[in-house]
Amino acid sequence: MDDPDAQSNQPNHPADDSASSAPAERDPTRLHIWQIQAVRDALLIVLILGLLRLGYVMSAITVPLLIALLLAYLFEPLIDLVQTKLRWSRTTAVTLILAAFICGVVTVVVPVSLVVVGQSVSFIQNATAGRYANALDKGIELLPEGPREQVKDAVQWIEVKAPWSARIFGDEPPGAVTGPEASPVPAAASNAVAEEGEAEDESTRRIREMVSEEVARQLAERDEARAAGELAGKATGNATGAGDAAASGPWSFGSSAIGLVGAGARQVWSLAIGTIEIALLVFLVPFYFFFFATAFPHVVRFGRSLVPVEHREHAFHLIASMDRAVSGFVRGRLVISAILGVVFAVGWLIVGVPYALALGLMVGIFCAVPYLSAVGVPIAIALLAVEQFGVDPEQRMAWWGILLWPTVVYGIGQSLDDWVLTPLIQGKTTDLDPVSIVVAVLAGGSLAGVYGMLLAVPLAACVKILLRELVMPRVRDWSAGRAQDPLPGRLD
Repeated sequence: MDDPDAQSNQPNHPADDSASSAPAERDPTRLHIWQIQAVRDALLIVLILGLLRLGYVMSAITVPLLIALLLAYLFEPLIDLVQTKLRWSRTTAVTLILAAFICGVVTVVVPVSLVVVGQSVSFIQNATAGRYANALDKGIELLPEGPREQVKDAVQWIEVKAPWSARIFGDEPPGAVTGPEASPVPAAASNAVAEEGEAEDESTRRIREMVSEEVARQLAERDEARAAGELAGKATGNATGAGDAAASGPWSFGSSAIGLVGAGARQVWSLAIGTIEIALLVFLVPFYFFFFATAFPHVVRFGRSLVPVEHREHAFHLIASMDRAVSGFVRGRLVISAILGVVFAVGWLIVGVPYALALGLMVGIFCAVPYLSAVGVPIAIALLAVEQFGVDPEQRMAWWGILLWPTVVYGIGQSLDDWVLTPLIQGKTTDLDPVSIVVAVLAGGSLAGVYGMLLAVPLAACVKILLRELVMPRVRDWSAGRAQDPLPGRLD
C-alpha cells in the first residue's frame, strides 16, 4: 500500500508544469520584421513574383532550362523502364533515349517540317496574290440570300480587324488610298506600269511594289529632312534654301542609298540573331536534358528532404495525386495529339483537301487542348470548296461531298480519340468531367490565351485535388461545429 505521507510529500504544481510546457510569449518590440507571419507571407509572394519576372527577362537562358526540365520530367517513366528492363545504368539509359530522340527529330521531324513550311508558304503566297478570291466570291454567291449577307458582313469585319486579309478576298485594304495620289510616281508612269504589269509574272510585280514602297519612304524622309532644314535655317538666320541644299543636294542620293543598305543590313542582322537563338536552343536543350534526366532522382530526394517531418505523409500524398493528374494528362495528350495529327493529315489528303499535311498536323497540335481541334473542320471545308470552285464544273465535287468528307474524317479521328485513345492512353487521370474541362479551357483562354488553354486542365485538376483534400474537410468540420473557421489554419 502506498504511504500517504510519501504521497503528501510529492510536489504537486500543475500550474508550474503547464507554464513550463507552454512556449514563452515573444516580446513584439524585440521581433524582427521577417518574424511576423504576415510579412513572411508577403515576402514569399514578392520573391516568387520577382523570380518569375527575372525568368521572363532572362528568357534566352530560362526557356531552354524549362524545356529541358519538362522533357526530363516527361521522359522519367521511360528512363526508369529502360533501367529496369535492360538493367543499364541511368547514364546509359538517358544517352540511349537522347540519341533515339535526336535521330527521330533528324529523320522524321525535320523533313515533315520542311514539307509543312513549304505548304504553308505556298498557301500564303497564293492567298495574298488573290488566287482564291474568285473562288471565294463564287462560293459566297452560291449561298442563300440571308447567309450570303451574313458572310459578306463577316468578311468586312475580318478585313477591318486584319487589313492584310483583304488581299485574300480580292479587295483593297480598309483605309487604303486609291487613285493617282496613292502612287509615289506620276499618274502617267503608273498607268504605263499597270499596262506592262499585265504581262509580267507575279515575282516581277512584287519586286516593283517593293521598290515603289521604298522610293515612297525615301521621298517622305527627304521631305521631312527638308522641312527640318528650313526650320533650322530660319532659327539661325540663314537663308531658307540652306535646308533645301542640305536635304536635296548632291548627297541626297547617297543618303538614300545608305538608307537602303542600312535597311538590308538590319534585316540581315535580325536574321542572324534569330538563327543564333535557334541554334543555341537546339544545342542547349539536349545538353541540359542530359544532366537534368541523369540527376532527376537526386533532385526528387532533395525536394523530399525539405518537407517537414510532421507534414511529410500528407504532403507526399497531395504531391503524388497532383503528379498523377498532371503527368498523365500531359503525356497522354502529347501522344494522342501526335496520333490524331497523322490521322487527320492522311484522311484529309485522301478526300482531296489541299495542304492536308500542314492542316492535319496543325489540328493535331490543337488536340493538346480538349475540344479545340474542332476548328479544323470549317478550315478543311473552306480549303476544299475553294479548290473545287477553281476546277471545271464537270470535274467539280458535289456540294454535299465538300461538306461531308472533311467532316467524316474529323468524326473518325474524334471517335478514335473518345473511345480508344483517351481511355487506353490517358484514362481518368484528371478526374474532371467534360463540363469542367470545357469551363477550364474557356477560362484559361480568356485569361492567358493559348498558354492558358494549355495549362487550364492540369491546373484545374490540381485545384480540385487541393479543394478535396484540404478545404472541403475543413468546411465539413466547420459546418458540424468541430472547427472555428472553414479555412485551413490554427485558429482552433
